[in-house]
Amino acid sequence: MSKQAVASPFQALETEAYHAFREWPLWLVLRDRELGAHLAPAGSPRHPSTPEDARPATQPDGKGKP
Repeated sequence: MSKQAVASPFQALETEAYHAFREWPLWLVLRDRELGAHLAPAGSPRHPSTPEDARPATQPDGKGKP
């Protein structure tokens, strides 16, 4: 597919902005994966699967029941 000739610099800027806007969600997903791989230790999940997994083993009431 051949590139079309751009009539003005503003039209070129608008075209670049449109493509950047369309690619933004994909870039965010890729960046999130990259950061997750960088920050997470090997072999551990990045986020707890449920909020119950994030709770401490004993309750703060002192009874010691999980």
